[in-house]
Amino acid sequence: MKELTVILMSYLLLACGEKVQTQNQLQPSPDSTQFYPTASFFENQMVIIPTMKKDMLVFHTKDEKKDSALLTVAAFNELIQEFISKDITDDATKKHYRETVFQDAATASYTMSYTAVDTTVPVRGMEVLLDEQTNLVKRVFIRSMYRKGNTSIMEQHNWNTAKGFQIIRSITNTQGHTTNELTEVQWQE
Repeated sequence: MKELTVILMSYLLLACGEKVQTQNQLQPSPDSTQFYPTASFFENQMVIIPTMKKDMLVFHTKDEKKDSALLTVAAFNELIQEFISKDITDDATKKHYRETVFQDAATASYTMSYTAVDTTVPVRGMEVLLDEQTNLVKRVFIRSMYRKGNTSIMEQHNWNTAKGFQIIRSITNTQGHTTNELTEVQWQE
């Protein structure tokens, strides 16, 4: 009889725990919240970086096979379009995200973090790090997950201002086979 009481109490506690969890779910930011304009930032970078007259190198790794080359401006702009397409600032999209801002003394940055409150949106999270002194972007991190047909794709886009960027992609098909890709772009000092 004692065991039955313990089991019933366990179920009761679990049921209560689930209710509390749904009440504390993340809520979207108010409509008046101004998200950082990442699309504008990347469009600006698309103009500025080629004018710096630095060689841009691209390194591509796919399942342990590596390749590298000089990157043309056209190919550079095409890769930046991937970052621009992850913009979450328009009113129809931003309602699916919660913004939090904090000061990070370790990196001398303000971090604006955007977390998806709706798990059906492709961009699951984004962090924008701004320099404390200048308020200029130091880094941007974007995490995405979506399906294309029967394929599941997870992506991580990393931008390091004045140095380069990375696009990391993990593609899993219906048989469970995963292909990993890394595209890294660097501009020479």
